[in-house]
Amino acid sequence: MDDIKALRRVLEYATGNEDKKEEGSWPRELERRQERRYDYKAEGVGTLTHRDEGIPLSVTPGFPVIALSLSRSGASFLANYEFKAGDVIELVLPAADGESKALCARVVRSRRVGLNACEIGAEFTETDS
Repeated sequence: MDDIKALRRVLEYATGNEDKKEEGSWPRELERRQERRYDYKAEGVGTLTHRDEGIPLSVTPGFPVIALSLSRSGASFLANYEFKAGDVIELVLPAADGESKALCARVVRSRRVGLNACEIGAEFTETDS
């Protein structure tokens, strides 16, 4: 499927153009992360597990994601879907030991960064929603 290819193109564009990278960063007033953020570029999959209200999304389980950064409290990643604050997503990402790690995260912000890509900011939660 071309979903991961679209995400890779957005990532290449964002990391290949330093002027655009700074211009596209989150506004300071929306940046509430207190933990140190680490760059972490890895491909994984996500599954929408909970939506509080509104029209349910027809999101394919196991949709492709590209992680951009991680901290102790959350992650940012690229996805082909635009989510809303409060949505809960299970992310499966590769860990340093070679195994995959499932992380449950609640979306705190989402913005379109390309025709077929959105940058999602999410905070880690407990596994139940």
